[in-house]
Amino acid sequence: MISLFVPGCGSAKSIGENTESITATTPVTIDGFTLLERTYADTDSDGTNEIVELYTSAEKIASGRIGWDTGHQWVLLVRKGEETFPLFNDRLQYGELQYWIVSFNKDNIQSPETTDLEKRIYVSISTDLDFRLFNYYWDKQNHSYTKEVMFNPQNQWGVRHFNQYNIPDPDRIEVEPANPL
Repeated sequence: MISLFVPGCGSAKSIGENTESITATTPVTIDGFTLLERTYADTDSDGTNEIVELYTSAEKIASGRIGWDTGHQWVLLVRKGEETFPLFNDRLQYGELQYWIVSFNKDNIQSPETTDLEKRIYVSISTDLDFRLFNYYWDKQNHSYTKEVMFNPQNQWGVRHFNQYNIPDPDRIEVEPANPL
């Protein structure tokens, strides 16, 4: 069973061997963190965009690059109105987190509306020692995100990867759209 509690960052409740429920929490403290990405997307298929933000504790240095060290705290948040859902908040040693928001046409409708699409947030975590993949999706009944472990094999030893955030890209930080959806 997977169980996680991050002090000051809400809680996750185990709901199965490879899944847990992530509930809203009080705002997460990200003072001094660097915002790497901000995306506006309807992650729960309710017709309203949520805000997805990725932060790291690594700071920008004078050249505008990120001052990476051997390990940093990474925080991935979904802001839904006044609620904040901490999908990830942990330290990664020699690694990084990336995410993708994917829409599935669950009912095979020829011209689906936004509410006909099933949304998923896929998160990959890569370090020098392991690679993990998680699937997050909205659980309307429990008003929470469900985290499902998709890939986390035991005995991984040595992973080669690149760091996409070595040079910050201000274009990844979306401004709020004038007409959401």
